[in-house]
Amino acid sequence: MSNDRGRSLSGAVWKPAAPPAAEVQKLAAALGVHPLVAACLINRGVTSAEQATAFLSPDLAHVPDPKPMRNLDEALRVIGGTLARRERIRIVGDYDCDGTTGLVTLRNALRLAGSEIDDLVSYYVPDREREGYGLNPGIIERAAEDGIQTLISVDIGITAHREWSLARARGVTGVCIDHHTALGSQVPADAIVVCPKQADDPYPEKDLAACGLAWQMARALLSDRPNGEPILRSLTKLVAIGTYADLVPLSSLANRAIVAEGLRGLNGGSKNHGLAALLEVAGLAQRGVSAGDLGFRLGPRINAAGRIEGTTLGVIELFDSRTPEEARARAQRIDNWNTERQEVQRRLVSQLEAQIASQSGDDWVYVLAGDHAEGWHQGVVGIAASKVVETRHRPALVCSLRDGLAHGSGRSIPQFNLIAALQAVGGDGLLLRYGGHPAAAGFCLPVERLPELHERLNAYARQTLTPDDLTRAYSYDGELPLSALTIPVVESLARLEPHGIGNPAPRFVLRGRILEQRVLKDLHLKLVLSDGTSRVEVIWWQQRDYAAQLPKDAEVEALGRPDINAWNGVRSTQFIALDMRLAR
Repeated sequence: MSNDRGRSLSGAVWKPAAPPAAEVQKLAAALGVHPLVAACLINRGVTSAEQATAFLSPDLAHVPDPKPMRNLDEALRVIGGTLARRERIRIVGDYDCDGTTGLVTLRNALRLAGSEIDDLVSYYVPDREREGYGLNPGIIERAAEDGIQTLISVDIGITAHREWSLARARGVTGVCIDHHTALGSQVPADAIVVCPKQADDPYPEKDLAACGLAWQMARALLSDRPNGEPILRSLTKLVAIGTYADLVPLSSLANRAIVAEGLRGLNGGSKNHGLAALLEVAGLAQRGVSAGDLGFRLGPRINAAGRIEGTTLGVIELFDSRTPEEARARAQRIDNWNTERQEVQRRLVSQLEAQIASQSGDDWVYVLAGDHAEGWHQGVVGIAASKVVETRHRPALVCSLRDGLAHGSGRSIPQFNLIAALQAVGGDGLLLRYGGHPAAAGFCLPVERLPELHERLNAYARQTLTPDDLTRAYSYDGELPLSALTIPVVESLARLEPHGIGNPAPRFVLRGRILEQRVLKDLHLKLVLSDGTSRVEVIWWQQRDYAAQLPKDAEVEALGRPDINAWNGVRSTQFIALDMRLAR
């Protein structure tokens, strides 16, 4: 079967990742695992038995000691001195899941490390609508007026040169804990910056989320406490959610260890009333929590507060709940925000598709905009942009227009470094501010300059991309005979979890003749495939429109992932399709 040829029903190209059979057999024998597991490991860059053993058995021992991290000792000295003198500390976190879980993690560690009086350690989360992203002069001025001696930022601050200079001038010592890349590689000179991505930092783990860095700070603060280890393990429950939700690589042994430990803790129950209530409203209190639930059930609810309410202060209040009743009420409020976010997102995506349809159709980068008052909610434009990228496979920047400014959020494809693009085109005052990652970025500019941004980005894209880059491509780990789709094989593949960026769920291609076809709930396509001896159920979510192209008795190929379906106490295998095509 030659699976790298032709387009699929969705228009995508399939690309096999076929490691040499001898390497697969060697690694499988060394580990005592199924060859499919060994093939997946090699495809993810894990080629030695030593690497693979650590990869398959995530443990907090795989998280490097934080002490070599640049400026960590100085940050600890400043924080420790502030606590010893009984002076005030304030933590400022971003309004997303990473920043919020990092803030709570560090705040709890500071209290345990020496500040038993709550009013010595305060916190603040900027309002997305009123203040925008990151530190601002108002935050610094309020800290000075409130007598704050040490101001700690989490998940923000790496580009806040002006704000940290103001803090120093006002007598406030700044500690910046951030995982973003400093623009121009210049970190603020007037803050103590803890960020492994800064130049000349010897720390080997560059891919921790901000909440992971906060956890490392907690680890250093609590290292000499007799009960420090169980406290740190407990803190990973929140850090796992923030890590997964922020889409940092789960090929990283450190991130894998944090997420795996957090999942073990979440599935063992939580003594924190707020976290227990959050699990309940997310439908996870009884059935257990998977890695996917961190990103699709828990993370979105925390993020919904920042998207709809503008700030995640309500989430922090949830985790501070003193009674189960108080926690349930607060968790329900957060769940309501998430429901509202879903509806706002649905309407906005519909408007985006209509706007794209009305344009010329030759854009390599979409720059889309609408009035905030007409539903283009500043907190939802980013996830709406993600949906455009999913369906169109082109970078998309979506802007909410308000008071003469375009507040935008962009998402990109792997071949297009979005933050580099903004840096390249944003000169001469075009962009008032911007920041982010290669795959996601935020920015702000005057409304009247949106056409310039559109023109410059498309010119830049045509210089850096090829037409093939704009064609969706699915890679897969190998071919899977129908007879190999058994419960033991699927369970063996589960050892590769947790999945995420850098460690996608295993994908395979299987082939068979369609014996049965059904449409489920007027949305989903269900097929039964056979190779003459074995039968497999294939589910293709939300793709009923392809039913006419997949008639009974047709020979087809399905690209997707093996799965176990548990129904009425009976477990059986199934295949979740990502794409399909007619066999040739």
